[in-house]
Amino acid sequence: MSGSLVIAAVAAMLCMAPYTLAHEAQFQKAPVSYQEMSNPYQGKPQAAAAGKKLYGQNCAQCHGANLQGIGPAPSLDSESVKHAKPGALFWFISTGNVTSGMPSWSSLPKNQLWQIVTFLQTKNK
Repeated sequence: MSGSLVIAAVAAMLCMAPYTLAHEAQFQKAPVSYQEMSNPYQGKPQAAAAGKKLYGQNCAQCHGANLQGIGPAPSLDSESVKHAKPGALFWFISTGNVTSGMPSWSSLPKNQLWQIVTFLQTKNK
């Protein structure tokens, strides 16, 4: 790898760090009632498949088809998402964070939100 390519890669990682840290901090802000929620679709392949389709329709344009993140939208293939509690993911997706550019998806039915959570959890195993 050339020196300028390494510098560009490091610069990109440093630019993304605040967004990734903000994302992780948001999971920790989930109310206790949400953090204690369990995923009703955990371990159900049909729910993960439905969540993958919903992710493609609603999330991939910012977070990438492979969860890698695009521009300021952080990667969802990360340790913070991998270790987030299901209810915290549900809360964050439904609440969003307008200041960081994450819209609220509260207009989606709860079962669809849980299907997206199921997909994310399946991809982050």
